[in-house]
Amino acid sequence: MMDQNTSYDNLDTPTLTSLLLNADQPSDVHRGALSALARRSAYQRSSTIMTILRSVLHNPDRYDQDVMMALIDILATDPESDATASMLEVLPEVLEQGMDPRSALKPEFREYFYTALVTRQREDDLLVWGEMLPELDAKTLVAALIDPAAGPLEALEPLTLIDRLMEPQRTKALINVIVGIAHVGRDPKIVQDATTMLARSADPNQLRDGVNALGQQWEKAKKAGRKAQSDLLEQSLAILDDEPRTAAERLTGKRPWAQ
Repeated sequence: MMDQNTSYDNLDTPTLTSLLLNADQPSDVHRGALSALARRSAYQRSSTIMTILRSVLHNPDRYDQDVMMALIDILATDPESDATASMLEVLPEVLEQGMDPRSALKPEFREYFYTALVTRQREDDLLVWGEMLPELDAKTLVAALIDPAAGPLEALEPLTLIDRLMEPQRTKALINVIVGIAHVGRDPKIVQDATTMLARSADPNQLRDGVNALGQQWEKAKKAGRKAQSDLLEQSLAILDDEPRTAAERLTGKRPWAQ
């Protein structure tokens, strides 16, 4: 992305870092500083890159994100497995931006990060994956399914990891997946698979609360005319809600999925 050799090569790493952490610097300054930083040793730049990336995540509207994608390039090509560990550590923060409709972090930036992360598969990287992947929490795994830019993270099989969580976190996470996928319109098969997992086994209290939440989301979608969303929710509710439909509900058209 950046191949020009400039006077930035004469600056030490702390100075380059300072330039990059100043979000108000012009994009050409950031470009030059990143280009110089990319030519430093992995030892010199590793912790620095993560500090700068977190600055971008916290202030996405103040950085030229097309320029800052060079940060991801540096991480993707880092020969040390520590870079994989660092990327996994920051993954929840990137996904959190994807879940916030007010976030200024571009979907293209997030997708580029996710793609770079899953391509890290050297032998040492695989050891890091084996250690850190089972430690991802429910919130992160749910977001990995819901963020519309998170297609590359399908390689992590987030739904399988959610299915392995202890209860009641497992049931709550699966309900959140159904609500989230129906809302953003990602692959409906994810909803079907999550529903099947819940039908197979679920925490009773969490499932009861979850069915109520799904019913409320269905009503909102129905009133708003969001047919695809309401249909998807109704399909799940028809499987998960085993409460009989009352006469009053039949008269008022409520819970049409119930028997």
